[in-house]
Amino acid sequence: MLERRGRNRLALLAIAVAVLLVVVLGSNVLDADDPVVDPCQAPSAAPRTETALMPAGLSFDQIGTVTRVRNAERHVMVQAVTTKPLDEVTVLIQDAVTAAGYRPAGMDNEGFEAEVFFTTGLYAAGQARVRRAACEGRWDIDLVLIDRDAELSRTTSPTAIP
Repeated sequence: MLERRGRNRLALLAIAVAVLLVVVLGSNVLDADDPVVDPCQAPSAAPRTETALMPAGLSFDQIGTVTRVRNAERHVMVQAVTTKPLDEVTVLIQDAVTAAGYRPAGMDNEGFEAEVFFTTGLYAAGQARVRRAACEGRWDIDLVLIDRDAELSRTTSPTAIP
């Protein structure tokens, strides 16, 4: 009976070691298949189908590379990367968004990140947040704006048909 317990413990230990080896070796194999993302590689520009979602008149040509654009309900979200200095990029963002018909509503620059705020009509219309990127000398930009076309269509009452 004592001998049987010893064999059971040995069998359980062998199973535990085998499971541990599968987990460790399996995770190493999975990691080998995943490419390591270099935060300093050149950013990939968003496809033209995405940049077409940006408000008319909004251009990041003088700012940096737009990497993603999407619409969610009544908002347009733009992500970009720049190598321009923080003080300069906040002014450039303000100019770009103003050219698209929004009005600047203020700025907060803390040296390591900054926000630029916008209005349209009576509404707070959005903000751009600029933060340090993982790569030295780069800044990540997250811009969220009210989609003015969606807002107008939502608030405009239908015309009565005579």
